[in-house]
Amino acid sequence: MAILDICTYPNPILAAKAKPVLKIGREERRLFKDMIETMYSSDGVGLAAPQVGISKQIIIISPNAEEGEERVLINPKILESSGSEIGIEGCLSVPGISGNIVRATKIKFQALDINGKQISEVISGFPARVIQHEIDHLNGILLIDRLDFDKRQQVLNTYQKL
Repeated sequence: MAILDICTYPNPILAAKAKPVLKIGREERRLFKDMIETMYSSDGVGLAAPQVGISKQIIIISPNAEEGEERVLINPKILESSGSEIGIEGCLSVPGISGNIVRATKIKFQALDINGKQISEVISGFPARVIQHEIDHLNGILLIDRLDFDKRQQVLNTYQKL
């Protein structure tokens, strides 16, 4: 396993839509392991493949940040969402920056699991927030894109100084 370099803003891969995964082979399985190791080594609770420079629809989530509890979700899609909540979020690809982001409190999603089996689940709370954040990465949306104009300008100015 290897710790991968995390792409940071304004790397163009972070603004691009990731490509669907068509097969799960040896290369993808190695990537899953490397992404898991990278996420934990960076104190993250989620990581999307574009964040490590790979345009594939793969996310890793571990809302409790507990090794062994991580999940690999391939080609994830949100089918339904309900509720609304503002919560503070940070992002490994925009280090040193956080902001209040509005997210659904409950989502129904579908994805392929690590074995290529189609799954569909309803989740709520922080795990739902993590999945929404990581799916944003697959669609080229960053945390800063979800901020209102004034806050975004303030964050970008602060980020440029960092």
